Amino acid sequence: MHIYGVHLVMLVVEDDEKARLLWVHSGRLALAFGLVSTPSGCLIRILKNLRICLDCHVVFKFISKIMKREIVVRDINRFHHFEDGVCSCGEYW
Repeated sequence: MHIYGVHLVMLVVEDDEKARLLWVHSGRLALAFGLVSTPSGCLIRILKNLRICLDCHVVFKFISKIMKREIVVRDINRFHHFEDGVCSCGEYW
């Protein structure tokens, strides 16, 4: 069974464990907290001191489209502005 994104986890563990590890990334946890603690339609800003991973980047795009929310993520390299399923970085993450 192929699980999207597990090749991004650089630990020697089973694929199921790698998939679980992707769900506890700090950016995803911050986004989940932002979604439940702010009013609908409110901008969510997330600051990271590490680079956003490809899997989280894809998830943020989907959530911005599905939830109709603007999400701004500042990682170590640049700002990512997610709106309507598109990121301002032009996939140069």
